[in-house]
Amino acid sequence: MPHIADTSLPQFEHYSIIRGQLEHEDNLMSGRLSWFVASQSFLFTAYAILVNGLHPATTDGTADSRRLLLVLISALATATCILIFLSILSGIAAMANLRRLYERTATASPGEFPPIQGSRFTQLLGLAAPILLPILFMSAWLLLLLRRLA
Repeated sequence: MPHIADTSLPQFEHYSIIRGQLEHEDNLMSGRLSWFVASQSFLFTAYAILVNGLHPATTDGTADSRRLLLVLISALATATCILIFLSILSGIAAMANLRRLYERTATASPGEFPPIQGSRFTQLLGLAAPILLPILFMSAWLLLLLRRLA
């Protein structure tokens, strides 16, 4: 069986293999973004429930437990943002490597097949949400966490 980087592989087969891998990485990226949004909505809901349950006049240990939970939820949400952001960055790197592999090993004329993954402009626009959403949520959680710790 020929190796993927082997230029003796028929051009259409080579294109199809690389394109299939790119689609797989794109699906993984969509899944990661779905995990991210689901986790953030769950954590924001828990945070909001706890904030609404705090009463300044409460003197028992319940208020302390709630305040601790608010800090823990903020810290957990921030860590979730970081971890999912790193997995999204790994997917972006994998897709970039696949595009470079295709460009290095493509043998047919460039106009014979559609672009392997759209234009550079559409690639960048498609990455706006996966890159910016974790950064925005992480900023919000850090702000909440720092306000709780201050």
